[in-house]
Amino acid sequence: MLRLLTLALTLGLPHAAQAQAPRLSEILEAQMRAGWQTQNGTHIAALHLTLAHDWITYWRHPGESGLAPQFDWSGSRNLAQARVHWPEPRLYIKAGARSIGYSRELVLPIELTPERPGAPIELDATMFLGVCNDICIPVDLALRISVSGAGAHDHRIAEALDSRPGAARAAGLRDVSCDFAPDRRGVVLRAALDMPRMGTEEFVLVEMPGSQMPARALGSKRNGNAIQGQTLFQTKGGGIDRSAVRVSVISERGMVMHQGCSLN
Repeated sequence: MLRLLTLALTLGLPHAAQAQAPRLSEILEAQMRAGWQTQNGTHIAALHLTLAHDWITYWRHPGESGLAPQFDWSGSRNLAQARVHWPEPRLYIKAGARSIGYSRELVLPIELTPERPGAPIELDATMFLGVCNDICIPVDLALRISVSGAGAHDHRIAEALDSRPGAARAAGLRDVSCDFAPDRRGVVLRAALDMPRMGTEEFVLVEMPGSQMPARALGSKRNGNAIQGQTLFQTKGGGIDRSAVRVSVISERGMVMHQGCSLN
């Protein structure tokens, strides 16, 4: 069963921006897909977004520009955990800035773990996201659905699960290394990868999963078989665990990932 979601523009836009912005209903449609129960007792549902031509929304990290999505699950009942499984995004370039996201359509699987196995899960959550073209519009989505029982296999959700980013080694990664450079605002973490070109345009995202340090993704550059990306972390010092560094390479064709600053 598909259930329409409630859509609302985030408050606080300037009046001029509100006057110029197109109607949200002309840009974005949203539904919940009910999905099925897994063998381990979790439930796979999904948010299904349809975007107007030339509009995009963002992956869990927006890249050099954009709005990072955020979730609030606190209104839900019988929900111990919600895990979002992001499908493979694409690279988009607007006004020279590289963004990571999706156009036209996004089926976003959400794996729900109940507090009381066997009882219905009442999902009552909020997702904040941005939809952008020449302007960006912040949106609050109300994600509401009740799931129970076995449900039914949904091929659209299954396709989204199968399309998650692959390993950089499978794309030809031959070597990877990291180095750190002090900056007046913190430290710049650079990652260099020896791998074939993935597309016409490429962007390297360097992350520290779980880090609470404010970070800003910086530009990437390629020289032959080598491509380098960098991120500014706003910290005054302290060690960085090289094994915890995650490096993603994104192009208009898709994304691959590698964990750590070596191939070992």
